[in-house]
Amino acid sequence: MKAPFLNRKSKGFTLIELLVVIAIILTLAGIAMTVVNGVMEKSRVTTARSDCNGLQTAVENYMLDNGRVPVAWSGREMAKQARKDGQYYMTTAVDDDSRIMSILTNYMDRGDEDRKLNPKKTAYFNTTTTDVEGSPGLFFESRGRVGLMDPWESPYHIILNANPDDRTPRVQVGSRMVTKNVAVYSVGKDKQGSTEDGHINNPEMTEDNVTSW
Repeated sequence: MKAPFLNRKSKGFTLIELLVVIAIILTLAGIAMTVVNGVMEKSRVTTARSDCNGLQTAVENYMLDNGRVPVAWSGREMAKQARKDGQYYMTTAVDDDSRIMSILTNYMDRGDEDRKLNPKKTAYFNTTTTDVEGSPGLFFESRGRVGLMDPWESPYHIILNANPDDRTPRVQVGSRMVTKNVAVYSVGKDKQGSTEDGHINNPEMTEDNVTSW
């Protein structure tokens, strides 16, 4: 006589049971992704804050060594910039006419070297580099141009005191007065809330900004 269990057919999973298992897996995956995304965003904020503080320190050290702000503008251009921006120089960490990143990283072309924009040839700033222009990190072009993008692929904003010999160091960031000769900030994940887009004083737009002060 055959054992009864040998005649039984395997029932397997029902459709409802399979759907329940899939739902549980998707829920756990969603929770895991939320946690991972939160950790990654905190890491981006930490990187941005490090870059902001590093840029601020680099500018301050350059000013101590050279007695001037690290820009390539001539005296007349500097006066024009200061009048336009309310006695403060505003630029970004992507080389334009100011050449600020080339100066701070000592990655200059022959023309910059001839003008002795960094006479001590000191690299005041360094951080993670990238080979892709526009990606997060420090990018060096072959022509001596340098750019620094934040973790959300936006340039850092730099504000310099046009009169660094003032007894009280200060720069104005929107309606906020920062008691430093330089202030640096990132517009954060939403890429809004800068002096350029006109939302620097909007709390909703600047909530995720990362700053050096």
